[in-house]
Amino acid sequence: MSADKKLLPSTLFDLKDRVAVITGGATGIGLMQARGLNDAGCKVYVIGRREEVLQNAVKVYGFAGYVQGDVTNKKEIEKMVREMESKEGKVDILICNAGGSGPTHHGADTSFPDHSNDPAPGGKLEKMNAKDYKDEILKNNSFENWNELFMINTHHILFVSIAFLPLLAKGSEEAQAKTKKEGKRPFTSTIITTGSISGVVKQGQMHYAYNASKAAANHLTKTLAFEITSTTNANVRANAILPGVYPSSMTAGGIDEKNQSDLSDKMPTMNVPAGRPGETEDMAQVTQFLAACEFMHGQTVICDGGFTLTAP
Repeated sequence: MSADKKLLPSTLFDLKDRVAVITGGATGIGLMQARGLNDAGCKVYVIGRREEVLQNAVKVYGFAGYVQGDVTNKKEIEKMVREMESKEGKVDILICNAGGSGPTHHGADTSFPDHSNDPAPGGKLEKMNAKDYKDEILKNNSFENWNELFMINTHHILFVSIAFLPLLAKGSEEAQAKTKKEGKRPFTSTIITTGSISGVVKQGQMHYAYNASKAAANHLTKTLAFEITSTTNANVRANAILPGVYPSSMTAGGIDEKNQSDLSDKMPTMNVPAGRPGETEDMAQVTQFLAACEFMHGQTVICDGGFTLTAP
């Protein structure tokens, strides 16, 4: 029996010539997303603050281009929109991925393979008294560093998504007309945000601020999806990817000559069912799925190797 062409991966995940814009797309998870879309045939533009890093990403991976700017600054966001409008006239896929880690502190974490920070019976975590814990938390956390982290991890999602909404709506209009004419599956422009399983688990993972900002980002994506479909006539979807542990400058501490990060020495194994950190292929798969699947609206998709099955 011959294959049904409508069900072939090349049909279901056809992203050829789609215009994709990715904040924080030159390193870490954003680079994985950018590479996955680029190799699927998209015209990929990466956004970031460091021009030399952006230039290197475009050179190494053959992206369509880059836009330099600060996604926590409204005027610079509007400049990015104008630049993309001038370059392409529309956007089909917007990924709000830029983020930071924020202040850290001593505390419990069940994901370490050696159980060094595990509070469970048999774990090695030595509990602190109340005063020492108070001093530890207040020493490392401030209103200022919390606000700074929320600006990049949470606030930028709203401001960038809304600023790009007219270009995304234009992308949907053109795509719907073209796919109907060619008899192909419909495509709707989409916003994909990078949330985190840190916004789902109950433990603080030694960074209260990061987990709080990602919980807010996860929920903001659902709210954004509702508001766009309910309050506007823009045919634009919004969904979130909630990664577990992946190599990035945040987790690995740096990047190489290809803007990539490596966890093979720092974290060769993990206390999760998959037994390892996430890889580029894992992130590329879920990104292509959310970009292509028109029936996905307002969802948060966890891609964590089973982290949330083992961590409360």
